Amino acid sequence: MKKLIGVLFIFCWSSTVVWAQRKSAPKETIIQAPSSTNRSKVISKNNDGSIKNVNPTGTIALGISTSTSSGIFGGLTARKVWINNPKSQSLFGLDLSIIKDYREFDSPYSYNGRGYTEGKLNQLVVIRPEYGRQWTLFKKPSEGGAALKGLIATGPNIGMQMPYHVDISYVNPGTGKSSILSIPMSQTYDNTYQRTTILGESSFFKGASESIYVPGWHLKTAFNVELDSFKQNYLALEVGFIVDYFSKPIEMLNQTPQRSVYTTGYLTFFFGKSK
Repeated sequence: MKKLIGVLFIFCWSSTVVWAQRKSAPKETIIQAPSSTNRSKVISKNNDGSIKNVNPTGTIALGISTSTSSGIFGGLTARKVWINNPKSQSLFGLDLSIIKDYREFDSPYSYNGRGYTEGKLNQLVVIRPEYGRQWTLFKKPSEGGAALKGLIATGPNIGMQMPYHVDISYVNPGTGKSSILSIPMSQTYDNTYQRTTILGESSFFKGASESIYVPGWHLKTAFNVELDSFKQNYLALEVGFIVDYFSKPIEMLNQTPQRSVYTTGYLTFFFGKSK
């Protein structure tokens, strides 16, 4: 009987020790290799993020122009481009340009170095809202460089025909006193002010309140060279040609035939942001 109890005691004690060792042993960690489906999702997500960062969805830019129909400063241009297609994009722009007649010339007479345009009656400022398309002819290389694009745009235009003002030294016939006045150039030809001396041209927008607005239409074609830039900056040079048509002839110079159509070659430097 005692032997049986001893055998049972030894069996119970050994079973308890084995169970305790199994319980205290660390659990095995099973590492499961990611499935091809999960791996492809991760790679796709990373690629989508990099594509989004590299390829912008649009640009907003401001341009400063010079043209064949103006002086060194030809005007300003604001433009928005939607890059919804790498080969063809939509654009909306707004131009503010100065147009001069090619027959203008500065007067050989000046007063204290101040000059004026001989026979000029009106100045012409053109506002051009436009919609167009541009096409990528040569895209930027992956290692960096310039891209070449061609564009065509059209839309209405509004011509501001502003009287050209000059400063004169006017002598009052009644009092004999002299004073400096700013008057439209046209009044120097109709003897409104007698015994006057033209001192020079007045400020550019002096006659803005007396402007006559002439509607019309325009067409623009150009080549745009998008330069290599850093981060999200946008830099480009654009050279193009514009045809402006007005609903009635614009009077620019004294005793010179008036025109309704003006052609302009231009060069614009754009700077802005890509998003």
